[in-house]
Amino acid sequence: MSKIAKLKKHSVLFAILVGAFSLVLTNSAFNILLPSFIQMYSISTAFGGWIITLYLLAMTITMPLTASIVDRLGKKKTYILGISLYGLFSMIGGLFYQYVQIILFVRFMHGIAAGLMIPLSLVLLFDIYSKDVRGKVTGIWGMLLTIAPAIGPAFGGIMIQFGELKYLFWINVPFALLSFILCCRQIKLDRPAHKKTIRLKSILLMVLGIGGLSLGIQLYSNPTFPRWIICILLFWGFVILIRFIQKENGQKEPLIRCKLLRNPIYAITVIMSAIQASVMFGVIFIIPLMLQEVFHLSPSITGAMFIPAAICTSLFVWIGGNLMDSGKSLHFIAYGIGLIASSVLLFAFVPKETSLLVIVFLMAVRGSGIGLSNMTVTTIGLNSLTDDDLHEGSALSNTIKRLASSLAVMLLTGYYDIRWQMISRTGESAQYAKWIALKEECIILGCFMLVTLPLALFLNRRKLDVGVENGK
Repeated sequence: MSKIAKLKKHSVLFAILVGAFSLVLTNSAFNILLPSFIQMYSISTAFGGWIITLYLLAMTITMPLTASIVDRLGKKKTYILGISLYGLFSMIGGLFYQYVQIILFVRFMHGIAAGLMIPLSLVLLFDIYSKDVRGKVTGIWGMLLTIAPAIGPAFGGIMIQFGELKYLFWINVPFALLSFILCCRQIKLDRPAHKKTIRLKSILLMVLGIGGLSLGIQLYSNPTFPRWIICILLFWGFVILIRFIQKENGQKEPLIRCKLLRNPIYAITVIMSAIQASVMFGVIFIIPLMLQEVFHLSPSITGAMFIPAAICTSLFVWIGGNLMDSGKSLHFIAYGIGLIASSVLLFAFVPKETSLLVIVFLMAVRGSGIGLSNMTVTTIGLNSLTDDDLHEGSALSNTIKRLASSLAVMLLTGYYDIRWQMISRTGESAQYAKWIALKEECIILGCFMLVTLPLALFLNRRKLDVGVENGK
């Protein structure tokens, strides 16, 4: 391959990473600024929470629609639409940041942009890189998108402490503009081979189903919101979603091709990814509580404890990608799963007097396991699909992971609140009761992670079978 061809490929990689990195960085920065929003706009905690909730809701609803939009516009135009919305509404946020209503709308539009960009970012890269190097490409993609949420909270804190909220919006604009220009120039225009028939009733059912389920899950952790409304949202969201799936399975051109799950490799990777996402977000819920409630670490030190995990994740995503491209055994995925499960389980048995070095070590081990297994599993699943199905497979996988992780955090929140109060009623102190509840949740998550081990061995076996069939 000529140097010019390689340079063009790498310029596409850079174009996509610039936009995606900025998007993830900003979102992770916003996630810790709720107290600042409450003070800045003189609003309640419940109202301020919508700044985060609307982003997640918009992203979850948009993801499954991405495949249909791609079928109408093509992958390049859809991604450019996403980065354009992101840049445009960042400008609006920077200009009108004094109005909380504008901020709510901007965050909702940012969520739509994320729903378009995240499923397509890997798909666009897979279009220009062959299967024998996709592991390395995924490694680079995963490294940067792992670093972004690690530095995002510190970045957001600095922006608020030494500047103004508007700078958190304006800093996105040059990134979005650069990504827009590079994507327009470097990504090859693709023409949709077939435009699906748009059925408004199907879109409405999907939005009501996924939107109701997602909104109910997001509001569950809000103690000021009536529980009966949340239960109604969850129930009807689930019922409507099931009805939508039943109706679409009978269509010749379904809005979401759930039949892709008939591909055994893809189905296994989706299940594994959903479990891994649930455990990952569950740990993000549990560990900060444990570090502050049990080990009495400050919020700043608690945040710093996640940096070793981010560094190790970035490093081992690259290693895992290279191991996958080598064409050898996929046993390293099982090793990664074992590292994650072991580190989470060990958090349930560390004493209160443990050294900070032990905590750093456990966080680093977990990060190494995530790096070896998470993105590699996603890449294997997408590689099992045809090129024409990549955008639909990515959208479906991301939607399932988003719903699964949100549901996991909701269940963990409910278990924690109920369990520690139950223990405290036996005469134990509240602090001890919370510690026991968190330890139990670590055991639950660690065991849940181990469920994916047989699935990882199945993937490795299927790879060996394919190798034998191909005469390797």
